[in-house]
Amino acid sequence: MRKVLIVSPRFAPKSAPDLHRIRISLPYYRAFGWEPTVLCLTPETSDGIDDQLLAESVPKDIDIVRVSAWSEEKCRRFGFGHVDYRCLLPLYMAGSALLKKSAYDVIFFSTTAFLTFLLGPIWKRRFGSKIVYDFQDPWYQETSLYTKSTVPGKWWKYRLGQMMSRHFEPYALRGADQIISVSEGYVKNLSERYPWFDARHFTVIPFGGAIHDFDFIKERAVRNTLFPLNAGIIRWVYAGRGGPDMDAVLMTFFEQLAVLKKNEPAFAARLRIHFVGTNYSPAARTFKVVEPLALRYGVADIVDEHSDRIPYHETLALYDQCDAILLVGSSLAEYIPSKLFNCILSKKPILALFHSRSPAIKIALRFPNVFVAQFRSTPSESIFADSIAKGLQWLRTSKNLDIPRFNRELEYWTAKELTRVQCSVFSSACEK
Repeated sequence: MRKVLIVSPRFAPKSAPDLHRIRISLPYYRAFGWEPTVLCLTPETSDGIDDQLLAESVPKDIDIVRVSAWSEEKCRRFGFGHVDYRCLLPLYMAGSALLKKSAYDVIFFSTTAFLTFLLGPIWKRRFGSKIVYDFQDPWYQETSLYTKSTVPGKWWKYRLGQMMSRHFEPYALRGADQIISVSEGYVKNLSERYPWFDARHFTVIPFGGAIHDFDFIKERAVRNTLFPLNAGIIRWVYAGRGGPDMDAVLMTFFEQLAVLKKNEPAFAARLRIHFVGTNYSPAARTFKVVEPLALRYGVADIVDEHSDRIPYHETLALYDQCDAILLVGSSLAEYIPSKLFNCILSKKPILALFHSRSPAIKIALRFPNVFVAQFRSTPSESIFADSIAKGLQWLRTSKNLDIPRFNRELEYWTAKELTRVQCSVFSSACEK
């Protein structure tokens, strides 16, 4: 059996979006010929929120090696505290010790802590392992997402980080044997920037559907704690980040919600839309990013925002206990939400708001519990507003789910099947 060392700094019992590809794949690696070892940070020195249930969902027989990152408190005295910087040397030391002790065929970096990608070429030269990177988000962005007024944190730090990314990304990628990405758009951007890559280097794999996660919340009787299950109140839920790239999408949505409120006042009086975990800043520094937009369009009485992130399984409980789900996309075409299949697996009616070139479109349109409203260039298009209006009516009148069709469509997108694809990428890397 071949061996893969998985570098995932954030890991259970800390909860963060970038750990879930690995977490839901761990039960299946061995079935496809790969013995995994996870290299991660200790919970005390990582970032993210505490989630002990998440740790309990990880198979007990997986080798997990934890190392302490540098103290965030001490590092902030010197002007930096982000986990990327604090974990780089500790992970290098711990990974080098593992690689000296045992030969790993592949080192797989599955994280949005992109500075850790710099370890790939170093370990490859020293130990000969093949390198596979997982691009769940873009690392270097040629067009800035933020302005001085919208940047989370200090502008100069953001600009410095982008400058470093522009130089570090090509260095790291020269060591790559294969690249996995959640989005065809990210593949296009990388292949245009780095002409030494071709189609053989890339495989697009979205986050799979972890059916057992919904079984887990029922076994543990996990309940949402954000709203009571009041009779007569209709509750729609969006769980995930907000941000400048989503503002224009939300503005068109709230504009149409205001029309619904005017035309259907009795329904609007019963409707509550909950936006949860919209800001990834730590609890002490979080702030609301959705309610101000709702206020601008006169629907603040319908919208409730809980900007703090909540534990993973509580999010699934929200999906399980609501009446419908919103999936808010980005104005960036390459964006695909990692929570896509968690929403689909809830079997609740879903209104998805996406760019027409988002890779999420191809998946979402296959499932009978999803209504897709899409725009071609900008969310201000009238065709997008009209589609949202139809989607709002569809949510109100959605009927019983076509279960046989749903199950047929799900077969390819399960965590097990996409882990098989992932392992085929590892094998391709070894054949180079």
